[in-house]
Amino acid sequence: MNVQTRLEANAILDRLVADGSTFLRNDARRLIELIPVTQPSRFALKGIFKGPRPSIRGHSPGHGDVELKEEAKEKKITLNVPASHKIGGYVVIHTPGSINIELMWAETKADQTGLSCLLVYDGPTKEPEELRIAAQRSLSLLFLTLNYVSYVPWKQPGPT
Repeated sequence: MNVQTRLEANAILDRLVADGSTFLRNDARRLIELIPVTQPSRFALKGIFKGPRPSIRGHSPGHGDVELKEEAKEKKITLNVPASHKIGGYVVIHTPGSINIELMWAETKADQTGLSCLLVYDGPTKEPEELRIAAQRSLSLLFLTLNYVSYVPWKQPGPT
């Protein structure tokens, strides 16, 4: 994507995610045209594994008991994730029928609620259907907690 296309797409993205209950159809149609489509794989995985925070405890003369905590170790994993485009403060992934719009720094937050949205459209006609916003959910199984994001209805297409 060239600079002019990125600037136009960034302006459209800002308008799409602005406050309100509707978005402009023409903005959505134009974004669908601008962002290159990537073919999705049947299975894609993107995650972060965090280890426990190691700590050291001891006694310091004149201060008493102290505890030093180190940074938690993280390992990022991605498998078959479609190509993304960085546009302004957004990371955008366009697969047939949807455009995933995520804030660039979203991965730094523990709770992903409200940090991304999904523009859903009819594939053959490219007519926008709705915008859905991210809602994070958790599933705990014994010592393992899985956090996952689902998209819930947010905005409907408004006037052109």
